[in-house]
Amino acid sequence: MKRKIWLIVALSLGVAGCIGTDLVEDLPTADARIDITPGEAAVQQGNTVRVEATYYDGFGMPVPNVALRWESSAPAVAAVDAEGLVSALDVGQTMITAHAEDATSPPVLITVVADPAAVARVVVTPDTLRLPAGSNETFTAAAYNLNGDRLDGKDFTWASSDTQVATIDAGGATLALEPGVTEITATTDGISSAPATLIVPGGIRQGMFVKRAGSSYEVQGTATLEEVPGGSLRLSFSSDFTISSGPGLKVFLSNSTTVGSGSLDLGDLKKDFGEQAYFIPSGASVTLNSYNNVVIHCVPFNVTFGHATLQ
Repeated sequence: MKRKIWLIVALSLGVAGCIGTDLVEDLPTADARIDITPGEAAVQQGNTVRVEATYYDGFGMPVPNVALRWESSAPAVAAVDAEGLVSALDVGQTMITAHAEDATSPPVLITVVADPAAVARVVVTPDTLRLPAGSNETFTAAAYNLNGDRLDGKDFTWASSDTQVATIDAGGATLALEPGVTEITATTDGISSAPATLIVPGGIRQGMFVKRAGSSYEVQGTATLEEVPGGSLRLSFSSDFTISSGPGLKVFLSNSTTVGSGSLDLGDLKKDFGEQAYFIPSGASVTLNSYNNVVIHCVPFNVTFGHATLQ
């Protein structure tokens, strides 16, 4: 029998709280994850740089002292020890990742240079772009040395990781061809950028946020759920999204206007306003029509702030 809990709570002492009553079944969990910083780094040969990683469990809570396994894709360029300390050995680039039994971090791009005046970083703008099939857009690139000085007059070679999704020409102009995701990189003097993400959306559902009936919490804006071929989905909030502040706010996909054991936890609400995105990997076995509502829920006090019904 499914366990149901009535919970009435109030948070005081000057901290914004979640006050209300919801009938909620056992809360779902999300996949564990590893967050890693910095996203990229440049270092002179012979020096070191430290990469930090934080492990989060299925409830989105940081867990200290988790044993991580570190890996360098090119250990001859830069080696990484058990504590995330990266030693720059030879000129080139490598990717550093941290692994646990149930999670792998995003990669960190490490560039090793011998000459501080040489190209150490290439930055592509924008770093994320959504472009409908048949549309054009132009990426730009800039090169910087180890001191952060911009190096003008550089020629860049552009590449798309999946030319069936989008192509890119010698000037950075891209053409979106079919739904999918591709990575765009720019290279100069043998140094490549961290990949920019180009998303060509597929099917789409949208809904307007409304606050929970009878509550004092405010929420507004548009939620958009769209397909990426291969089974992945992207949930995004519009630029006019706003919501009342509260502790432990999380984003869920649900088939009701609150959360329950069948809901899908997409993680912490990233911010109380403005554009933001959440990705649902293909391994989650979720389709565009699996859920009909986006719910923002205060987990510590089991209170729903609002929802958007997807059409």
